Amino acid sequence: MKNNSELHEYRKIFENELHSILSYWMKYSMEEESKGFYGAVDLDNRPVLSANKSCVLNARILWTFSEAARLYPGKGYQDIAHLAYRVVTEDFADRQFGGYYMELSSGNKVVNDTKHTYVQAFVLYSLSKYYEYNPDLKVIKNLKDYFIFLDNKTRDTQNPGYLESFSREWKLSGGNRMADNNEPKSMNTHLHLLEAYAAAYRVWKDEKVRKRLAELIDIFTGKIIRNSGHLGLFFSNEFEETAESAGICSFGHDIEASWLIPEAAEILGDKAIVEKINPHVRRMADAVLREGVDKDGGLFLESYRYGSHIRTNKHWWIQAENLVGFMNMYQLTGDNKYWETVKQAWDFIHRFVIDHERGEWFTKVNRLGKPFRYEPEDDPSPYYKNNWKIDPWKCPYHNGRAMMELVKRINILLES
Repeated sequence: MKNNSELHEYRKIFENELHSILSYWMKYSMEEESKGFYGAVDLDNRPVLSANKSCVLNARILWTFSEAARLYPGKGYQDIAHLAYRVVTEDFADRQFGGYYMELSSGNKVVNDTKHTYVQAFVLYSLSKYYEYNPDLKVIKNLKDYFIFLDNKTRDTQNPGYLESFSREWKLSGGNRMADNNEPKSMNTHLHLLEAYAAAYRVWKDEKVRKRLAELIDIFTGKIIRNSGHLGLFFSNEFEETAESAGICSFGHDIEASWLIPEAAEILGDKAIVEKINPHVRRMADAVLREGVDKDGGLFLESYRYGSHIRTNKHWWIQAENLVGFMNMYQLTGDNKYWETVKQAWDFIHRFVIDHERGEWFTKVNRLGKPFRYEPEDDPSPYYKNNWKIDPWKCPYHNGRAMMELVKRINILLES
């Protein structure tokens, strides 16, 4: 980078996009009389009244608007954060057995009482951020009690890591796992536990939280990150990668983890762990840059058969994480190729992923940038729907968080 003028230019671009994303959610996601949030909204910004409400979506709304309210006071973001906190901690909370329901109906009746560790982690993540914005004694008590409860219920006491899925009564379940072949443990669940525990430790310097966060970092460096720099996806109870998983690379998770892991290490505050992490981080990002970033800056979904088959669709959340991951690499190394990758990735997003007519981002575009406006039978999305703008998994957390991360990171560079 030749001068700071380019940084100033892109900071303004990312900040404008952030407020555009948040404005969309303020306008279209809330139910009448601000009772809560719709379960889904279609491409024409009409609520899908039959759609169930997911805990993941509501927790992600809580995290996003809590951080936005913290960074941008006076813009009304705090009202959404307060509403989301009420919805998560009242509507989704299981008062009898503890934890949070996975899904409610549009009328707030429980329709899926599975207790999935991935979902529970997002609640902890959002509670931590809400407390960071709103340091209320009731909130921190809720956070502390929930961390202890969650860790006691989900941690595998016989093997490394955490168990995935439970019944409402917290009996271990063999179904509903975040795994293609129903493997006992997944990278994805552990990645979001990592960010949740890091967020909790940021606001609560408890020794048990510190210990568990250090253990999760060790699991990533010792079990999950492959020698290639890609992440293993699915694992046995003993935390050995399964044969079915070994040939798959998920580029979006690779690049997301490449900045979440060092962030967790920084929050932990252990210089030795930070130094241990950095070589892994560069190897991860370079593997994605080499194999997953298209020539137009868009990031492919994944590869199969040990890289011989690339799924070239470009999903919204992956493009958002692509920006932050390579911005992080530019900060770490000063190597201009990473900044150029950020610029190219943003150009792809701006041209093809953002819906400039109706707001927010399309869920998925093909390799050439054409949005999927329906759900193809031969290539369905694993969780979210292409013909919805908001759904149980399509949230403001990835792209909203990316814009806030980019603005904060550019500010750090400008100050230095």
